[in-house]
Amino acid sequence: MKKLDSYRLYLGASIYYRFCWWTMVTINLVYMVQIAGLDPLQMVLVGTALELSAFIFEIPTGVVADLYSRKLSVTIGYVLTGAGFLLLALVPRFEVILISQVIWGMGSTFISGAYPAWLADEIGVERANNAYLRASQLGLLGSFVGIGTSVALASIALQLPIMVGAVGIIGLGIFLAIFMDEKGFTPAPREDRQTFGQMAHTFNQGVSLVRARPLLISIFAITFAGGMFSEGLDRLSTLFLIDQFQFPALGNLDTVSWWGIIAAGITILSYVSTGLARKLVDPNSHRQVTIALSVLTAAIAGGVLLFAWASVFLVAVGALLFIAALRAVTDPLTTAWLNQSLEPRTRATLLSMNSQADALGQSIGGPIVGVVAKYVAISVALTFSALILLPALAIYRIAFTQNSNSDDTDTSVSGDHQS
Repeated sequence: MKKLDSYRLYLGASIYYRFCWWTMVTINLVYMVQIAGLDPLQMVLVGTALELSAFIFEIPTGVVADLYSRKLSVTIGYVLTGAGFLLLALVPRFEVILISQVIWGMGSTFISGAYPAWLADEIGVERANNAYLRASQLGLLGSFVGIGTSVALASIALQLPIMVGAVGIIGLGIFLAIFMDEKGFTPAPREDRQTFGQMAHTFNQGVSLVRARPLLISIFAITFAGGMFSEGLDRLSTLFLIDQFQFPALGNLDTVSWWGIIAAGITILSYVSTGLARKLVDPNSHRQVTIALSVLTAAIAGGVLLFAWASVFLVAVGALLFIAALRAVTDPLTTAWLNQSLEPRTRATLLSMNSQADALGQSIGGPIVGVVAKYVAISVALTFSALILLPALAIYRIAFTQNSNSDDTDTSVSGDHQS
């Protein structure tokens, strides 16, 4: 069967995935609070289960993607992700939700390193770096439709949009298995496959590259700090709004509709912010990306402090929208920044190592924030999360003087540069 153009497939799949994703997650956390009845600590522990699963499986799945097939890895990842959410929707119990997060976490590791590495191999690093931002922007269109779909389905039953989105993501995995091309990837020789020694060798190559390029260490340290920060905000923001505020009446609309409005606002502002980022920041320029990410990180920390101590509902919602719009830009820029320093043979492994740093940060920061939220206050826990970002700002200053290669700190660089 004829394969589809990789660039267009990536953009189209991004739009469809974001549709399915937002169909699930617009009311996902509301479902956990109102149907499963999780408290603040349980909400964070659910996230910890997810991140521990990602931490454990991130490197093995990244190495597999470098040795076997990135296409296969991505396919498995989407099927597992959908299966995890489907289990979550079918059984609203804390223990089962924990298991569903482990399945989802495992699935995400099959995707995180393999998918961007696949695209870079197929269309080249510079074009791929621009594609990450473009996909992030276009994906927001799918998100917008998914939000409306989620609210409509949730009016019937809160678990229904999660089920529909989960089945859609499983279908995406099957679709990619059929139509995804893989011309740019050369797998390991057959005699080297299915050997832990070869996996260890590929991993060690990645470690050696990290040691040779201090910038990679800085990026991983920033990612770790970002992981410690994000778990508190991601898991507690919904509970914070539900506990702290009376949602304003919206005519005949119920509270669930507010989550659709909030999600729609996030989508619109994220579309605008990623569009501005594409115009203002060259994703292949070390200096531009470093400056942009440091400014974004500082602004996000300020937004979280405003959210944590807001006494007016609309101020809290506005702060949440502001934070989400900025975070929509940081993810593709960070991927592009990391890609500048990677070599093709270890790209998926190193992208997975970066994801593992994020998972480790969330696994450590999550329980701490959860305990503070349960026994002190959610606002204090969110403040703690914001302060965690301060060390990242110091590391950005160090990273600015480093470079993804040894030749030039002023111009754009290629991720295929060989050290």
